[in-house]
Amino acid sequence: TLPEERLAAAAARVAEFAAWSRSLRRVRLASTQTPGIGLTAARRALRVTGAARLHGPAHVVEFETSTNLAIDARTPWGLAAPLTTLRPNTTVVRLAEGATVDDVLAGASARTPVLVCRDPHRHPWLSTLLEKTVAARPDAVVVEMGVPAGSPIGAAHIATHGAAPVCGQAAAEILASAA
Repeated sequence: TLPEERLAAAAARVAEFAAWSRSLRRVRLASTQTPGIGLTAARRALRVTGAARLHGPAHVVEFETSTNLAIDARTPWGLAAPLTTLRPNTTVVRLAEGATVDDVLAGASARTPVLVCRDPHRHPWLSTLLEKTVAARPDAVVVEMGVPAGSPIGAAHIATHGAAPVCGQAAAEILASAA
């Protein structure tokens, strides 16, 4: 049992927190009204290693991995859509655990493989598959979405430092830009 004064004090603290929280939300909503600010931030966050520009058509392979509590499984990610818009001759496939190098490269032939992943450091199968694929196709470009934790994989690597759609757009712009 608690004294009534303790309950009243707790209710006052909750009300104070709610007012403070509402004020932050107003500031955040106002700041997102600036057109393109998210894309500008995503462009600035990119870290490019090597020659990560396409000189011909691309074959995008997006690897499905499990998400954590901070990311809803329905959250859109990847760069297939923005790259297809910039380079209409792009082919796309999504693969999951169990895929082989042959699966990854099927349909690539003369196209540059663009390997899109999240958290390869958390998924040994994915790290191994990326390494084997890059060994088989040194021209492959690895696009690591989310927060990179290891060394760049392959000769051409883009770290987006996020997995939001604007991160995919920023990476697609780099890939599709003229060298």
